[in-house]
Amino acid sequence: MQSEDALAGTLADVPFTSLLEAIAVSTRTGVLRIGDGSEIYFSDGKIYLAKNSSSPAVQSVLFGAGVATTDEIDELMVSRSGAVVDELAGRSPEAADVLDRLLHEYNLTALFELIVPSDHSFEFENGAEHAIGARFAEPVAELVTQAQRRLDIWKEIAARIPATNIVFRLAGELPGGTEERLVTSDEWRYLALLDGRRSVADVITTTGESAFRVCSLFYRLLLEEVIVEK
Repeated sequence: MQSEDALAGTLADVPFTSLLEAIAVSTRTGVLRIGDGSEIYFSDGKIYLAKNSSSPAVQSVLFGAGVATTDEIDELMVSRSGAVVDELAGRSPEAADVLDRLLHEYNLTALFELIVPSDHSFEFENGAEHAIGARFAEPVAELVTQAQRRLDIWKEIAARIPATNIVFRLAGELPGGTEERLVTSDEWRYLALLDGRRSVADVITTTGESAFRVCSLFYRLLLEEVIVEK
């Protein structure tokens, strides 16, 4: 690290979580750019957008709120700098909560992947802003804690689902003589895709969900013996 105004170095020398905490403490506003193409936007030390090289376009996430077309969102990204989520949240009472949830998951997924140690370079650009705006900015400590918790869970999941090319199918019968089991709508969305041919990777692609979310659900269903590997 250099002076308070200049923040640059490599993640081999400054651990990623320590870097985020330093930015939070200094209440910086700007963007942290990492050598692999990742970007994390801060407002007064809080994170409001995090994306890495594998993150989908944030426009596709905003579209999930169901209050604007992709063309409208693209136009807002150009014309409403710093106020896109404000505009979308104002279109319906439910939109704000949905956008908050979607962006939280988007940011958490990116941080979960970035938290793995690396030696990439980094540089902080003071004052830089993203067009979506900082309405849903979250404290660094909360996001880092959740990302680290996911990393611990992921290690357990990887022991049972070591690769996404695995194909699952429904078990022939419910385990332990169970006569019935309530299937949630969320579970059904994934179970309906298990046709004996689709892999975990196919389910991830089809649903557009993160690998963590899909594998977490399959892991739980594996433990309950509702599904088995083909």
